[in-house]
Amino acid sequence: MQTLHGVRFLPVASVRGTLVGFEASWLSRRGLLLSLLLVLASPAGPLSHDTPLPLPLRLGLGLGSVVAVLLTSLGHELGHALAGRLAGLPVRAIVLGPGGGITIRGHAEHAHVDLLTAIAGPLANLILAAVCGWATMHLAANTLVASWLVQVGLLQLLTSTANLLPFGPFDGARILAAWRALS
Repeated sequence: MQTLHGVRFLPVASVRGTLVGFEASWLSRRGLLLSLLLVLASPAGPLSHDTPLPLPLRLGLGLGSVVAVLLTSLGHELGHALAGRLAGLPVRAIVLGPGGGITIRGHAEHAHVDLLTAIAGPLANLILAAVCGWATMHLAANTLVASWLVQVGLLQLLTSTANLLPFGPFDGARILAAWRALS
């Protein structure tokens, strides 16, 4: 386990000096329950009675929901990290947790850098939603793959929209603060 800026996480990779890892709260009761709920309640998961698929396959689809959430958080945080790097900020870590992700980066001296790095996460989710839509239309001949891509695409859209809320820990609050600082 490692701690940066008060965030405890397990690093699993290092990409060009940026650690990528999982927040320790995945192993807490809350993190495990949230993961279990996501597996069980996914649209084609084990609790779904609308599908003739065998239980092991439905369980796999439920686990695919957890993977979809992780990919959504990772895509979002990679948007922040890329924007930070392009602005010349050091990006120390990307940490994925059950409640979302965190990009630990250096402090920006200019409000326009804060504005651009805050917008980059939701923008990355919109781009990934478009990629999922395109892949669903052009590549997914298998209905299971297509339905998973639709699920991932919808998660991208939901994450992008929710992160634009202008309060709390959401990017919208950072966007609004940077916008005000520019005015």
